[in-house]
Amino acid sequence: MKKKKVKVTEFSKLENKVAALWTRVSTEKQERNNCSLENQQRICREYAERHGITIKKEFGGTHESAKTEGKMYREMIAEVARDKEINIILVYSFDRFSRAGSEAIMTKAYLKTKGIYVISATQATDPDSAAGTFMENILFLFNQFENDLRRDKCVTGMRECLKKGYWFGQVPLGYDRKKVGREHIITVNEDGKKLRNAFLWKANEGLGDIAIVDRLKALGLDVDRKHLNKILQNIFYCGYIKHSLLGDEIIKGKHEPLIDEDIFNKVNGLSNAGYEHREVTDEFPLKRHVICSDCGGYLTGYTVKARGRNYYKCNKKGCKSNHSTDKMHQKYTELLNGYKIPQELIPVLIDVLRKVFKDNNDMKDETRRMLLKRQTECKQKLERVQVRYGLGEISDEVYQTTLKHLTAEMAEISRGLEEANKNLSNMSKYIDEAVAMSCKLGTLWNSGNFENRQSLQKLMFPAGVLFDKENDDYRTENENEVFKIFRRLSASYEEEKTKATTEIIRLSPCVGKRRLERPTPTSRT
Repeated sequence: MKKKKVKVTEFSKLENKVAALWTRVSTEKQERNNCSLENQQRICREYAERHGITIKKEFGGTHESAKTEGKMYREMIAEVARDKEINIILVYSFDRFSRAGSEAIMTKAYLKTKGIYVISATQATDPDSAAGTFMENILFLFNQFENDLRRDKCVTGMRECLKKGYWFGQVPLGYDRKKVGREHIITVNEDGKKLRNAFLWKANEGLGDIAIVDRLKALGLDVDRKHLNKILQNIFYCGYIKHSLLGDEIIKGKHEPLIDEDIFNKVNGLSNAGYEHREVTDEFPLKRHVICSDCGGYLTGYTVKARGRNYYKCNKKGCKSNHSTDKMHQKYTELLNGYKIPQELIPVLIDVLRKVFKDNNDMKDETRRMLLKRQTECKQKLERVQVRYGLGEISDEVYQTTLKHLTAEMAEISRGLEEANKNLSNMSKYIDEAVAMSCKLGTLWNSGNFENRQSLQKLMFPAGVLFDKENDDYRTENENEVFKIFRRLSASYEEEKTKATTEIIRLSPCVGKRRLERPTPTSRT
C-alpha cells in the first residue's frame, strides 16, 4: 500500500492563513535592544493583520536559546505539525525561529512537507520560489555563522581573561564577587573563614574527611563529604586558576587565596591514597614512594634472579629509569641524615617547636572563640522561643520543632568545643620525642622493618620524593613542614661552620710563617 502524500499548496494560494506565533529572546541584552518579547508580538500581530492571517496559538514568550532546538521549541514544532488548521509559523525574524543552521533548514523543509510555512514579519522572502527558499536557507546559515563568530570571540575573551588571572565563572564556596568600579573583586567571605579550618585541620592534625565535616557543621557550615574532597583538591583556594580553556596550564589568580600554597600541597599529600601500598615487600620499602622526575611515574621493584640482585625501575612505559636498591637505599639514608640537628642547635630547635605547638593551640583558641559566639547566639534563640511559647505567640508544634532543631545545634557546638579544648598540655614530652627522632633519622630507617620504614617515609615526605636521574640523587619538594625547619637549621649551621673553618685555614699559613726570634746573645765583658 502506497503512503498517501500531503498535497502542499503554494503560500500565495492559501485561502485561509492560520498561524502559530513563536517569540523568544536568548538574553536580557536582546530584550533591551528593541527585541523584547512584547515588541516581537506587536510587530507580528501588525503583520498578520495586514496580510489577513489569523493567529490561532501563541508559543514561546520566554528566554530560550536559539542556538539549539530546545524542549519548548521541539514541543511547538510537534504541536503545530499535528494541528490540521495551522499552515504558518509566524516569527519576528528568522533568527528568532532558529540559529542552528542546517538543523533549522531541515526543520523548515519538514514543516513544508506538512504544508506549513515559516514566515518572518521583518524579512520579506518568497517561500514559493527557489530563490526565496535559497535566501531563507542563507539567512539560517548566516545566523549560525554569526553565532559561531560570537562564540569564538567570547571564548578568546574568556581565555585572555583567565590568562590575566581573572576568574569569570561562578565562584567556589567561601568566596564572594563584588563589583568595585569596573572590576569584579573576588574575596573570602565568612563561610570561607570557616572553610579555612578544614585545610588546617587536614594539614596539621591529619584529620579525616568525616571528622572535618562534623567540625564544619558545628561551626555552622554544612558541607557533604564528596564536596569537601573536591574543595580540598581545588587549587583555586591557594590562589591559582585551572580551566578547560587553559588546557594543562595553571595561572596565578588575582583573587584572594584562602590558604597558602604549602598548606594546600601538604593537604593533598595527606589525602592522597595513591601512596599507600599494602603489599609487604621488605626488599623494596621505597616502592611507590619514589617518583621519577622525568616522567612522573612511580618506581616499582623487581629482582634479577640470575644475579640475585634487586632493582627499582619506573613503571611508565618507555622510561628507562633503572637503579639498584643498594644505591637507592644508601642515598635515601644520606637524605634523611641531612635532617639531623647538630647538638649545638638543639636549644634553638626546642624554641622553634614551642612556637609550632603554640600556633597550633592558638588556632584551636580561634575555633573555640567562634564556637562560643555561636553557642551564645543559639542560647539567645532558645530563650526567645521559650518566651514566645510561654506568651502563647507560637503553637506547641512550632515550639517542639524549633526546640528539637536548636537542641541538635547545641549538641554539635558542644562536640566542637570539646575537641577545641584539647591542647598539647604535655608540650615538653612531644618536643623531646621530636628532637630524639631528628638526631637519628637515617639509623631509624636503616634498622626498621618494612612497616616502620613506610611510616617514616610518609611522615617525612607525605606526597613522595622525586628522584632526578640526571643528577643521580633525590629531590625534595613536599617535605614535612617540621622536618623542613630541621633541615634548614642544619644546613645554615653547617654553612656558617664551613665558612668559619675556611677563614681559619686561610689565615693559618700567615701565622705559620712567623717565628719567635732568639734573644740576641749579650757579649761578656
